[in-house]
Amino acid sequence: MSVDNREEKAVSDALIANVLNTRYEDLGEEVIYNSKRRIIDMIGNAIGGTRCDGNPELAAMYKSWGGRKDSTILGYGGKGLVQDVAMLNCIFGRSFDRGQVTVIIDGDGTSGTIYVDGKPIRRFASHITETTALSTLALGEIKGINGKEFITAMVVGDDLAARLLIANDRTPPGQASSPDLPPAPPSRGNSTTFGIAAIYGRVMGLTSEQIWNALGLTMMLERGGMMAGGAPPSTTSRSRQPRPTPESGEKAQEANPGWLGVNDPFFKEQIARGGYDETVSVKFWNAVEARNGINAGQYAEAGWPGVNNPFFGDRNGYYPSLESCNRGERITDGLGKIYHVEQVFKPWPGGRPTNITTEAAIALASNNDINTEEIEEVNLNLSLTCTAVHYSKPYTVGMYPPMNALWNFHFAVANALYRRSSKDEHYIAENILDPKLQALIPKVKLGYLDKPEGVELVVKMKDGRTYSQYVDRPLGEPYKPLTRDGLIDKFMEQVEFSQLVDRKDAEKLVDLLENLEEVDNVNRLTELAVKR
Repeated sequence: MSVDNREEKAVSDALIANVLNTRYEDLGEEVIYNSKRRIIDMIGNAIGGTRCDGNPELAAMYKSWGGRKDSTILGYGGKGLVQDVAMLNCIFGRSFDRGQVTVIIDGDGTSGTIYVDGKPIRRFASHITETTALSTLALGEIKGINGKEFITAMVVGDDLAARLLIANDRTPPGQASSPDLPPAPPSRGNSTTFGIAAIYGRVMGLTSEQIWNALGLTMMLERGGMMAGGAPPSTTSRSRQPRPTPESGEKAQEANPGWLGVNDPFFKEQIARGGYDETVSVKFWNAVEARNGINAGQYAEAGWPGVNNPFFGDRNGYYPSLESCNRGERITDGLGKIYHVEQVFKPWPGGRPTNITTEAAIALASNNDINTEEIEEVNLNLSLTCTAVHYSKPYTVGMYPPMNALWNFHFAVANALYRRSSKDEHYIAENILDPKLQALIPKVKLGYLDKPEGVELVVKMKDGRTYSQYVDRPLGEPYKPLTRDGLIDKFMEQVEFSQLVDRKDAEKLVDLLENLEEVDNVNRLTELAVKR
């Protein structure tokens, strides 16, 4: 290991030691329970994702390549090289954007602290599990690891990725930069890829020096990749602006000071800029993280060195220095005692901010037996915390219809009103293009909700009747959790949609996953997660 700064070296050494030395018993019951749920969910998401537009063709292409048979392609079956299979399975798993999100840590009362029923917390937007769960499974097949090691290896990767993420307080995605937060340093690549390299090192039995090289090689593979951070910088000058003050200690979320939601100059500027067409890039992120992290581990195992300071190198590191991080102490706070994992589960497809709008629309349509052809107008009123630019943009079908639908408030609301549900099948092109649905989407308008949190949906009918539905906090949060039945129903819904995995096999798979600590070899899982 070659790091000039002693403090940075000590931090790096501690992180690698945690990857290698953590035991299953160190994780604690809460993290283990959460992690088993996340694994169940991601395998279900991958099985459902097999049928997303373009994915059957990818599966056929990957299977045609042949090669060493390391790991199992979920749903379709067949085996391939671990880096290829992990990449493909992660594409499946992110395809309908139903994976876990959001690292949550204790709040300290400073700007950005959120209060949930009086408890201070901080939230960090993340998409870590969508890569770590399926990559750990693919790697675990090679070594035939047991269920306890599956959970442990995944969690140490989750924790490493999360610790690098929480080293800086950031403005929530989709909002203008907060005047109350210090600027975060630029970051190169994505912290989740470090997590995958660490998982590779643990599962494949690399030494600490080899893991260090894998992390350094990760930076070589990630240079020029995604940049971490919140909303893009605004050309509009930001300063404190008056806004409603929610009652202290009760809010589930909080917007940054000065943020005015749909009335904000930054919001209006971004919407006016256009460029609304989404692509496959979102589900490709997780796949690239998986491939790069595994490749980095493979090169290190073969003896290649990496950059000399992957976490904090001025020229070649994820951050330019440890000192540049505005909350760098969080990287090692509680290391080996606290394991940071994502805590939010999505009941429905779509980017997380769309889920609360989906929830409101399903409730309104179901409770009032609405005929959507008789709707005159739909108003979706967003509180400041629920106003995100990238979901508020005008809807367009675009070059890749699933992604434009998944990341759009207008589509989420119209679809849930029209179908009184929200499932994977609604987000494939042939169902997206349903003429009645497409006629309803333009009727959805965005407005401002003068409440500290939540959304309000108001539907005006052609005959003058009006219906409304308010949802304060979305289902799937740790303080409004998705139940066990809800999680398993979601899993089975996706199995049925896939038309690949037999329901009886799926039921056996769920039983194994709920008792994962008793599974002696993860290959027992993948045998049930394919068409037979």
